[in-house]
Amino acid sequence: MALCCAASAASACQKTTNPVFEDNFKNADPGWGQADNNAAFTANGLVLTPPVSGSAWRSNANLTMAQGDWCIREVNPSSLPTPADEDSVGAVGVWFWGSDLQNFYTATITLDGKASIDRLNHGIWQTVVSPTAAPSVKTAPGAANEIEIVTSGNTAAFYVNGVRITTITGRPPANGGSPGVYAESGPKGTSWLIPHVALY
Repeated sequence: MALCCAASAASACQKTTNPVFEDNFKNADPGWGQADNNAAFTANGLVLTPPVSGSAWRSNANLTMAQGDWCIREVNPSSLPTPADEDSVGAVGVWFWGSDLQNFYTATITLDGKASIDRLNHGIWQTVVSPTAAPSVKTAPGAANEIEIVTSGNTAAFYVNGVRITTITGRPPANGGSPGVYAESGPKGTSWLIPHVALY
């Protein structure tokens, strides 16, 4: 398990010290798998580039979080259309409570200032929390957001930049599943930079 240096920016995560795992992807933990067309490990962090109008994700097979705090930092694209909503840009966030590639939850933000939780259940998407206004989302080009899920048993609290958005009750796998990152792309393609992740 690769531990790396702390992120340089001040963190808004619920916990900020003594992570059990953190990664800046400069020497990415092997649990993320190999780089491909949708995921690149760069000097600046993990770059997720989903297919046009599609989605991409990576979970870390070396980690589980039956009870834990998973916090990621993402950096908005440097150029954004108007409006910068889910249809035009996509969404980005955390992947959690996943048992396999057809069964997992996502907690995401969009750059029109909304947040939502969805579940892929046997390959069928289900809305858990509909997109709701989240003033804590930083929508400017190049701005950084910290997206966080804190799990305990079958409950999960969703935070954006330290502000709680909602808490849900769900159906996690027995071991809590592996944490990960998730992104969607707009019709012209979107690349999302994730420079830091941490599990507490």
